[in-house]
Amino acid sequence: SFSHLMTSVTETSNELTNDLDVVSPIGIVRLLRQCDAQLFAGWREHPGMFDAITISVLSSFVSACKELFTTEAEEISTKDVKIVLSGAGTSGRLAFLLAGSFNKALEEQGHSPCFSYLIAGGDKALIVGIEGAEDDVEGAAVELKNTIHGARAVAYVGITCGLSAPYVASQLAYLLDAQERDSHARIVVAALGFNPVHLARGVRVEGWDRSVRDVIERTATPGHTISPDPKAPLPSSSSSPQGVAARRFVINPIVGPEPLTGSSRMKGGSATKILLETAFATLIHNIMQKKDESIPSIVTRLLQHYESISRATYMQAEVLAQLVNRAGTSLKAGITHGANQEERGHVYYLAADTLGLLGFVDASETVPTFGAALTEMRGFVMDSGDRSGWHVLGNREGDLSALGPAYHIAQGDFVNEYLPHLNDHDTVIAILEGARPHPHLVTLVDLIRKGKAHPFIALVTVGDTPAPSSPLVSLPSNNNNHDGDSSLLKQIRDHLTPLVDATLTVSLPYTHLLPHVPAFTELSLKYILNTISTGAFVQQGKVFQNRMIDLGITNNKLYYRAINIISTFAKVDADRAQTCVLRAIYDLDTDTIPDGVLSSQVSEHLRVAHAKPPPPRIVPIALLLASGRYRTVAEAQNALRSEPIV
Repeated sequence: SFSHLMTSVTETSNELTNDLDVVSPIGIVRLLRQCDAQLFAGWREHPGMFDAITISVLSSFVSACKELFTTEAEEISTKDVKIVLSGAGTSGRLAFLLAGSFNKALEEQGHSPCFSYLIAGGDKALIVGIEGAEDDVEGAAVELKNTIHGARAVAYVGITCGLSAPYVASQLAYLLDAQERDSHARIVVAALGFNPVHLARGVRVEGWDRSVRDVIERTATPGHTISPDPKAPLPSSSSSPQGVAARRFVINPIVGPEPLTGSSRMKGGSATKILLETAFATLIHNIMQKKDESIPSIVTRLLQHYESISRATYMQAEVLAQLVNRAGTSLKAGITHGANQEERGHVYYLAADTLGLLGFVDASETVPTFGAALTEMRGFVMDSGDRSGWHVLGNREGDLSALGPAYHIAQGDFVNEYLPHLNDHDTVIAILEGARPHPHLVTLVDLIRKGKAHPFIALVTVGDTPAPSSPLVSLPSNNNNHDGDSSLLKQIRDHLTPLVDATLTVSLPYTHLLPHVPAFTELSLKYILNTISTGAFVQQGKVFQNRMIDLGITNNKLYYRAINIISTFAKVDADRAQTCVLRAIYDLDTDTIPDGVLSSQVSEHLRVAHAKPPPPRIVPIALLLASGRYRTVAEAQNALRSEPIV
């Protein structure tokens, strides 16, 4: 169990960011820029995104998907094909974003939507991590079975950045079995992650008879795997996979460790977005528009464009550092002024459409990553016509706002629940998409400035041209109301600039992949938001070197990650670290762990941890216990109340 966490690339500490917790805000931005450069430059000796094997495997995957749309007798409509993107946590949230975007692109071209998303824990997990959902292998297979029912052909991508999610492994196994029962079944199966195959999670899954690694090894086909087990036989240069093997893929370029150890919402999320958008934009472009350009040529060209987006975004490092500094100042006010909620600082994102989705996802992921309170950082989605909140996003389960305040993401929720309580410590990030300027931002900023408080407001414009542009297709200005948008963008920026405290404007070479798919704008904003939220919590003291020290423990992987953190920083062995974690979970005052606790499954430890009143602060308490300076859980809790930063 412990050895996996210490050796997998995705759980390794990135040598570039060992000083992340002590550098200045501009230093934080530059370190994150260097780490994101590894997405394209690669890491150490491993194959990266621009290696020939990556282009080959991704192109072969697109070709295999293309074959699903034809038989010897006919072309198959998109309504008869299911393309399923699935994952847990960040991976599932990206599956939701990407499925929606590509369905819009298909509908724009007169085709039926064929993309579906699955997320462990259902739509509730789009905001809040659901205890144990990632580990539910039985439920995962049932969800997939129901999703693909009735389809004549299926393409499935299981997204698991560390090749570690049982939820994805269960669905992969279900489809691998289906392929083997009928070798002619029109099923394409792919696992997407960022570890070599032999470093997939090797612990037997609780309640199952195998490990995730067992399933990944079964999926890995020579020639269709980017980073195979080095002990596996090399493919013959003259042969290609045949039969079932020709429809199995492991898409796993090695993009290097996360800047914040294990935080796959960052590089892992960006790489997922880049690779899947490249693959499926190529598929749609090649099939639906009957284009002749070769698949490898399109794949290579798009990856090069994605690299240019990274460079364009980080050209604004100095201004971005100002926003990091201000967001950190806001969150540190939550510590300085402690008990009085009105004096605590918060960070709010305001944006429209998919940019609003990226905002509330970035904010919500700070809860499990940094042990943040739900209210410290929030994202809201601007109204679109007569639709608001969840109705703008179009998730499968509809409006979730009745589930509680965490699910209040609409523009109206911000106006009614948050705007009246803004204070001088708060930071508001108003986000404008150059190609689709949103007039509601003017209304909101005006309302904020008319209030009694004087929060810091930043205007972030991503893509500073009103004309949407794509490297694949022509997006004529007359179809996108170019002249009207140009005038509106200028009016909005002229109105807002005197009202805001800072402006960040990113010029992009391209904004869209396909019509209604502003993929390049989204990636640029993702870099910006990840940098702001990570940098802010680094300044708040939630990171030591480059390790999260207040993460939430909601699944098996995070339980073992917590043990690894304690072992690393307290310089104790894994058994001692686990003892301290169990003491923190069960409020035990001695190192003698009851037999009933020791014999319990990890799922029971997760259940007890989840039931603790927020914030549980299990990892900081366990760290203090492991240090030997505090004898009881109560002493450690009192110490954290006096000084929240470990």
